[in-house]
Amino acid sequence: MTYRAICVIWLGAVLGVGRVAAQPTPGGGADTLRSVVLRPIVVTATRAEKALEDVAVPTTVLSAEAMRRQGATRLSEVLVTVPGLLLFDDHGTGLQVQGFAPEYTLILLDGEPVIGRTAGTLDLDRLMVQGLERVEIVRGPSSSLYGSEALAGVVNLITALPDQGEQLSATLRAGSFGTSEATLSAGVGRERAGLRLLLNRYASDGYDLTPASFGPTAPAFTDWTADARLRWDAAERLEVRLGGRISRQDQQSGFALTGPDGAAVRYDDRGHRVDWSLHPEAVLRLADRFRLTTTLYGAGYRTRVRQRRQQDDALYYADDFDQRYLKAEAQLDALWSTRHLTSVGAGLVQERLGGDRYAGEADRAFPEARQRYAFLQHAWFPGASVELNASARYDAHDDYAARLTPRLALLLKPAEALRLRASIGSGFKAPAFRQLYLAFTNAAAGYSVFGSTRLAEGIARLQAEGQLDQVLLDPAGLDPLRAESSVAVNVGGTVQPGPGLAVTVNGFYNDVHDLIETQPVARKTNGQFVYGYFNLARIYTRGVEAEVRLHPSAGAGHRAEVALGYQFLQARDREVVRALERGTVYGRDPGGREYRLGVADYTGLFGRSPHAATLQVRYDHLPSDLTASLRGRWRSRYGYSDLDGNGLANRPDEFVPAYAVFDATLTRAFPLARRAEAEVQLGVDNLFDVTRPAYVPSLPGRRWYAALRLSL
Repeated sequence: MTYRAICVIWLGAVLGVGRVAAQPTPGGGADTLRSVVLRPIVVTATRAEKALEDVAVPTTVLSAEAMRRQGATRLSEVLVTVPGLLLFDDHGTGLQVQGFAPEYTLILLDGEPVIGRTAGTLDLDRLMVQGLERVEIVRGPSSSLYGSEALAGVVNLITALPDQGEQLSATLRAGSFGTSEATLSAGVGRERAGLRLLLNRYASDGYDLTPASFGPTAPAFTDWTADARLRWDAAERLEVRLGGRISRQDQQSGFALTGPDGAAVRYDDRGHRVDWSLHPEAVLRLADRFRLTTTLYGAGYRTRVRQRRQQDDALYYADDFDQRYLKAEAQLDALWSTRHLTSVGAGLVQERLGGDRYAGEADRAFPEARQRYAFLQHAWFPGASVELNASARYDAHDDYAARLTPRLALLLKPAEALRLRASIGSGFKAPAFRQLYLAFTNAAAGYSVFGSTRLAEGIARLQAEGQLDQVLLDPAGLDPLRAESSVAVNVGGTVQPGPGLAVTVNGFYNDVHDLIETQPVARKTNGQFVYGYFNLARIYTRGVEAEVRLHPSAGAGHRAEVALGYQFLQARDREVVRALERGTVYGRDPGGREYRLGVADYTGLFGRSPHAATLQVRYDHLPSDLTASLRGRWRSRYGYSDLDGNGLANRPDEFVPAYAVFDATLTRAFPLARRAEAEVQLGVDNLFDVTRPAYVPSLPGRRWYAALRLSL
């Protein structure tokens, strides 16, 4: 069945059930979905509304008010304050969760995946936080509910639905490096319907941390985003929602290369990006105990890069990429009694992509992938202090082996001030597009890389062209690429030892196997190699996350909050550990002297800090509506490079030194005429002007900003 046919059926079903749903709801007992779920605070952890303190897996919620008062405008600025979450600079600003690279964390917008990753990284700076109601973060594998890319966790951006009445707000912000942002939001709502529109412009002149060389560290850019949300109670038991978003960015930069005569040749580098999403959803209460949610989702992501020589505008490099994602899903929630709640769902996904590095088959312009999945979850409440949650999902894909991913979670409440959580589950990450469909030859260096579905075709073509000297591995005898998979355990809890004090601790262990890596499959006549993708490596990550949150008594009219977070992490490659145990790994100091390395010399995977900490301090003066906020983050040293060629970081000059960054904001709101309000904010990011030009390009130094928000 095609996706277009599914859309037509979905629309017809929504219109058809509207007449049925308009009938009065039959009278029933108290055991209804609506009466049991009193506080719909969290939806990501279980795909159903649930109070945060009653979730059995590690979950964090950030409110819109908290994000606004700390001066955050982009998702990266929000997540960096959460204990256990670290930013990762690689093809944009990505997120590291429990030691996993950014490609292992799923980013959702209203429960649907945000597409458009580069080398596995989804740039968090693409996503604004304006218009959000909250951000939910779930740690640990969530593939049993969300499938691929949720191996490390899930971040879900929940947009605010239109309220009743009329709302209008405008925000202007200006800061260092020519950074500016303007947001206009308007909404109107009635009892049965509401509409909200938002327009955002975000721009910067970029910055340069290495003025001795030509070209900026971060490019200048202009980003436009439009967002719309619609709610409509079509009938007494039928609610329809529609969300749409489109964003466009233009950026410009430059770089210099050494020409044949030794002189520097300068180039202009211009990029263009457009991404969009459309998300209709219908929620039908079939009866007091049953709810059916049907969803359609479509998204697109397109980029264009052009690099030209400045002196004559000659084209040096061009790259285009186009990704399309279509999804249809249905989920049924059944409340059998106050002790049993079941959720079951199924869906279809169709993806297409094209571009200069992705070769389509002869009979179609774009490589295509189709996926079918089904999931089941059951929550059992044997008593008021116990919840057992079991879930599983089955994914079948055209181009890699099918996967079944289960999870079991337990919540115990032995006392009102104590919550104990434990979960064990499996996660997986599907092969990335480049690992399946890439067909790329570097004309300058002479090597070639093929995805698993293009490898046999690519080898045959190179052989026919006389470019191969020797085939090292016969593509016909290779196994299909498998999804990377893991087994993970999370154990922890939250205790409130006294008024205004809460301590949360979570220990985690992730055992990951079938990691996908490149390996030579043929040698070319020019001496270079042809590379393919294979399941090779095994790693593990383990550690502890902890947070202490204190609300000290500050007297009438005052409110204060202090939060301290810490993470201990070990992330290691099992093959490296075995080689170190055998004594076959050596290091080389800058003078060329070799020495044997042991397990104690192994600090783990590159880019992982063994220790990291966060600090948040907030003070509110309620009579004047004044908020002062201080936020800090520290991470210990981490491996960055391999100068002695042994595959790990062991020398002091192979590490990024430890550093700490502090941000501060001061916000005050002023009432104006009638319902109008003005809010003024002053802030500084990177208060102590910390920079690491060679290692952390996302640290530009101290940045000041001021913002004005008017709301009616």
